[in-house]
Amino acid sequence: MKRILTHSVLTLVLALGVGAPAAMAKTKTPKHSAEHNAAVKKCNDDFRAAMKAAKTKHGADRKAAETAARDAHKQCIASAPQP
Repeated sequence: MKRILTHSVLTLVLALGVGAPAAMAKTKTPKHSAEHNAAVKKCNDDFRAAMKAAKTKHGADRKAAETAARDAHKQCIASAPQP
């Protein structure tokens, strides 16, 4: 009886050990289209340029320029073509 239980448990553990990595494997995420990548790159470049320009300003003007840049970046990313 002990031998049967030992073999059963050992078989079960080995089966789970082989099956677990396959079950945990993620499926590939879909890649974005070339148009989407180009649009996001343009948005990021425009955002960096706007933030760089905002750093030349002082006080409230600087805060307003940074906020406008962030809002424009968010809107640009949202309007990028989806894959």
